Amino acid sequence: MDNKKILILAVDVDDDVSKIGVKTPVVGRESVLDAALKLALTTPEDTDVNAIFGAIKQFDKLKSEGFSDIEIALVSGSTSGGVEADLRIREEVSELAQKLKPSGTIFVSDGGEDERVIPIVQSVIPLFSVQRVTVQYSKNIEETYRVLASYIRKGLTEPRLVKYTLGLPGVLILVVAILAVFGFIKYVAYFAAFLLGIVMVFRGFSVLDVIHKSWESDPIHLIGRIVALIVIAAAIATDVEIGQNYTNNVSAGVELIVKDTFDYYVVAMVVYFSSIIASSYMKGTYRFWKDVTAISFILSVRPAIFYLINYVLNNISSIAAVEQFLIKMFSALILSVSVAILSFRLEKWVQNRLLATAQGATQ
Repeated sequence: MDNKKILILAVDVDDDVSKIGVKTPVVGRESVLDAALKLALTTPEDTDVNAIFGAIKQFDKLKSEGFSDIEIALVSGSTSGGVEADLRIREEVSELAQKLKPSGTIFVSDGGEDERVIPIVQSVIPLFSVQRVTVQYSKNIEETYRVLASYIRKGLTEPRLVKYTLGLPGVLILVVAILAVFGFIKYVAYFAAFLLGIVMVFRGFSVLDVIHKSWESDPIHLIGRIVALIVIAAAIATDVEIGQNYTNNVSAGVELIVKDTFDYYVVAMVVYFSSIIASSYMKGTYRFWKDVTAISFILSVRPAIFYLINYVLNNISSIAAVEQFLIKMFSALILSVSVAILSFRLEKWVQNRLLATAQGATQ
């Protein structure tokens, strides 16, 4: 390398040297040292100071090792950063290349944003080496704070994140204040857990996306599912309350649960299957026999289940009771099969009638 002209290059991407009245490019050890001293006295915390002094140290080291054809220079970008800074750095490096005609350059960096312009320098002058000069621990801290600041900025500005970084904490703070006013502050932890659980479930299972797609493709069935879930949730809440009140009398609690909430689950299932039938009708497919059969079976088997539970809770076991239960189940089965056959034939008749109407319209 000793027969080649080497350029030691320091880059101030954000053009801090312009604040001290230094116009770049700066060429020569004394001029670069003067710029470094001025910058150090003005902003000693700036990492660019380290890079410039590092470039001077690299220059002196190569000089002491016998490299005679060597030069040092400082270029800068722009306080605006981005493309404007890149264009100015390329312009100044090109000016140095024409003026000094180096065989290659040793790029001295503070290890931060300055290394982003290495491809720009390399596109003008061949790159011999990259030397990083950082104060111990400063690089890691700088990168950590840069990443942290980036995430904080995104969290506070991007619409898709603001609802989680500001919206949910805002709701929690508002509810805490309301609970405190009415003397229910002890329930804050429960509410926070509930809110967190709701968010995790909605995000984990993409509930909002599923609801949106379901509403666009099948709104009636979606409404039926929502209503069924609400009814089931009400039934479960009632069951829990009954269970808490009858911890000392389990059989009475179970009997009350059956009498008070069993029909809730029946209604929920009927609503669910009815929404499928309505949705099929609105779409013009008219496929309903399975859902009609399901509704028929649920309603017809209900008396048999009530009868069985009543005898189990009252510890009644007799051949007559078993026979009565089997008769009710057999009746429910016969009724369901009959409804299935009739609804299947009705479905086929409706579909054939519609097909015939459609063919007549096309002819």
